[in-house]
Amino acid sequence: MLYWVLAGLYVAGLGGSAAYFINARQHFGDHAYRLTVARRILLAGGLLCAFGLVFVGMRFWGIPILSLRFWALLITVGAVGLGGFLAYYFTRRFPSSLQAYEAEQLRQRYLPKPKGKSGSVSKRKKRK
Repeated sequence: MLYWVLAGLYVAGLGGSAAYFINARQHFGDHAYRLTVARRILLAGGLLCAFGLVFVGMRFWGIPILSLRFWALLITVGAVGLGGFLAYYFTRRFPSSLQAYEAEQLRQRYLPKPKGKSGSVSKRKKRK
């Protein structure tokens, strides 16, 4: 019964992360930092769910090495650990890193743009 619940959670997590990964640009627009963070998190969550689903499937099929209870529980602990890390990251670190990114973008916007080759004065050597 426990493995059916885990399989359902892994399928839901894999489908949700895949759908959100595909539609992340619609949600975040062109904000590069938020899009990058979302895609990294969704990739990590999707990989954890995919491996969890594989190990739970191996448990159902009874394949000797890959059907050990250890693998399914290790992936489950990893998923719970990822959830805990994300809770910490979004409450403590993400606001300050987002603020630093936006400050850097503002600074880059007001820096003078370097002139290209067409705008610069070409210096030729005088021939004697």
